[in-house]
Amino acid sequence: MKTIIPVALLVLPLAVSTAWAQDDATQAVKVSGFGTGALTWTNTNDALFARPYQAGGAGTKPRTGVDSNVGLQIDARINDWLSLTGQGIVRKLETDAYGATGTLAFAKARVSDTLAVRVGRVPLAAFLVSDYRNVGYANTMLRPSQEVYAQVPNDSLDGADVDWRQDVGSSSVTTQIAYGRSTAKLAGQTVTFTNARVLNVILEQGPFTVRLGRDDARMVLEQGRVELPKLKVSFTAAGFAMDWNNAVVQSEYTIARGFGATSRGWYAMGGYRFGKVLPFFSHGKLTGDVAQRTDSIGVRWDAFRSADIKFQVDRVKPEGAGLFNQAKPGFRGPVTVGAVAVDFVF
Repeated sequence: MKTIIPVALLVLPLAVSTAWAQDDATQAVKVSGFGTGALTWTNTNDALFARPYQAGGAGTKPRTGVDSNVGLQIDARINDWLSLTGQGIVRKLETDAYGATGTLAFAKARVSDTLAVRVGRVPLAAFLVSDYRNVGYANTMLRPSQEVYAQVPNDSLDGADVDWRQDVGSSSVTTQIAYGRSTAKLAGQTVTFTNARVLNVILEQGPFTVRLGRDDARMVLEQGRVELPKLKVSFTAAGFAMDWNNAVVQSEYTIARGFGATSRGWYAMGGYRFGKVLPFFSHGKLTGDVAQRTDSIGVRWDAFRSADIKFQVDRVKPEGAGLFNQAKPGFRGPVTVGAVAVDFVF
């Protein structure tokens, strides 16, 4: 199966859904889901490898909790212009045990063929793959680059967004504006963004996508019972994606400012599709108070109609503890991380 380019996957849950519909088409209810079953391990027990902001992690003993999750989404179409969407995900995050999170819950009004408004808990579209960062099947790599995606932990925004799409010649330009509040419970911390304002501009031309984004907010960080002073933060992102003649490229460059410090992250991934097999290589780098580099090599095999198998090896070079958890005194990189995963949608 040909890998779908990222922007096309914005509608993935609808495209792959197993639908249950009533006789009246205007009352259609669609149920879809996604998930990843994965084993992750490293070559050391001196620190734990985890996705950003997870409480636990993996050492030399293979663990399922780093890269595994399962999500369910329900879409209900009320009439020709109004629909409702709810989504929940089960994964490991703020504790080292699986827990459920309500990630989406919004009403969507399609005002015209080019303009749509969503109100409720909508995606916090900070990254190129924000809308499907938790859907492993939608991504070439086994996990998004830690060096970039660790900069904004929040997935959703309680508020509203407006999506305006306009054709310009053979291209299309999509402008996304969002406003609201976002809270994420993480390992030992709660991160809340208030007065969050998001602006994204996306240009699509055939197999090419260019995305520019800017987020501004006030951030409150709670550590236990201690609440740190509210601070202005900002996040600027530029992204590029291409799926052309079996060549796949994806890259993002990001700048996060807050707490008097600036962190910069970037990654570049390239691959080439041989039928159902897509080998790829990626390099990512994060600089700032927390810094590390990662070289990754892997392969995606679209083995089934709605499932893929991935294998990925990362060579992670942290400065100090980098993004690792529970680092023991004297811990030093580099660390080799292996993972095998099965991604599926239904």
